[in-house]
This record gives sequence, C-alpha cells and structure tokens, in this order.
Amino acid sequence: MGAARTISATRRVIVHIGAQKTGSTSLHRFLTRNRDALAARLDVRVPEKGTLTRELGRTCALYSLKPAAHEASLVDLLTQLRAELESEDRVCIISHENIVGAMMGRRGVRDLYPRAGEIVSLIETHLAPFKPDYVLYTRERASWLRSVYNQAVKSDGYAGTQAAFEAETAKARDWAAVAAEVAQVVGDDRLRVFALEDESTADRPGRQLLRLAGLTDPDIDALTPLEGRSNQSLNKGSLEFMRQLNGLGLAQPARKKVAALVKDNQSLFDTDRQKA
Repeated sequence: MGAARTISATRRVIVHIGAQKTGSTSLHRFLTRNRDALAARLDVRVPEKGTLTRELGRTCALYSLKPAAHEASLVDLLTQLRAELESEDRVCIISHENIVGAMMGRRGVRDLYPRAGEIVSLIETHLAPFKPDYVLYTRERASWLRSVYNQAVKSDGYAGTQAAFEAETAKARDWAAVAAEVAQVVGDDRLRVFALEDESTADRPGRQLLRLAGLTDPDIDALTPLEGRSNQSLNKGSLEFMRQLNGLGLAQPARKKVAALVKDNQSLFDTDRQKA
C-alpha cells in the first residue's frame, strides 16, 4: 500500500468546489454527454445518482450547516474517495456545486460560504498525499443573487420576498474573501477562480476548467455541444406562488410534489401572458 500511495500521489486531481448558480448543472450535463470522448484522458466524477461524488457534495453542504453532526460522515467519504483515486493515473475532475458549502437562502445561511476553508482543509487532510488543484466559479454578484433567491424559493423553502433576501444578505462577504480563505489553506498556486462571464460558449460550458485539465480549445470544440438550458429559473408568477406556498409549512414530500407541478406548468402562473 505504501508503494502504491507514493505512485498515486503524482496523479493530477482537480476539485471543482462550486459555486451554485454558476453553470454547474450545464457543466455536469456536458461532461456526462462527452464522457466516452473524454475517457482516454479524463476520469470525470460528477453528481450522478448513486455516485460517491453526489454524496460528497450533499455531505459538504450538511457539514457547512452543522459541522459536528456531519464531520465523521464527510471524513469517511473522503477516505473512500482517496482509495478510489489510487486505482489509476488519468487526470481526475471531481465536480459538485455544494462542495463549497450550502447556498445562501438555505436554512439560516445568509453569508457567502462561511465554512469554505474548513471544508477544503478536510479535503486536504483526508485526500493526502494527493494535492488537488481547486476551481471556484464565480458570477457577477447582482445577477447571481437574483438566481440564488429564485433557487432558494424553488428548492430550499425560502418564504421571504426578494427585497427581504437582499436585505438579509447585504453584509455577506464577497467572492474575493471566499477565495482568500481557500487560498490560505491550499496556497494561491492550487486555486483557480474562474468567472462564469469569461466562458466563451454556453453550449460547451466549463472551458476554463477543461483547459486547466489539459484540453486545448480544438479538443473542446470537437466535443458534442449541449442542447437547451439547464435548471432554469421560475417565471415571476410561479416564483411568487412557490414563495407563498413555502410559508404554509407543508411537509417536505407534499411540497416537493407541488413544486414539481409548478415547474412543469409555469404558463399557468405567467401573469404577464395572462394580462396580454
């Protein structure tokens, strides 16, 4: 095992830690769609059902909410991941939007990823001797907050108005502060901060990440592009309906069923169209 560990420590690992609402879902769809084409060069690990990556992201978010309750589970998942990484030598991309922590609007979270450094520190400790590169995607703050608010209402049961949400998060730290916290753990040389606005083609998302993994622009352009958009926001009427529904305190199974109906029938709540 010691010899295998020494050899495996040279394997390149890239951990895409998030953040939510910066194109992660589109990236995952794109990587999954092109997994066979990338297989000779990349070991792609995205949050598909039943995967360790999916459970890792879920547990990172839970850890950020209640560290003491979820640290043991997170350490166990990282130990499993390290064992899997020892099995081969392709460049590995591990991507989940929740690795950086729970999004603002979920439960009591009103700051920008306040436990990002703690989570990355655990990854560093329990993936050793691997020394991953870390990628954080960011997005222009105003548009990002609008999207976060929509997601918080749609998926996390947030019942406040957008004005209330903006007031509650007004003093949240910025992307630079999150990056500085992570860099303090891993060093500036192992953290890349990529702006979503710098992605050149929406149908081939994650170009900056794939370049970091060793692909060239011609390599990326040869991949099958995406069709359609991912995880779209609710329209204004649907969002308001869900916001008021969240205030009723429905049991989660019932709320999820109603949310699915709203998502699939948004024309019923399109107030602008009804007025026309």
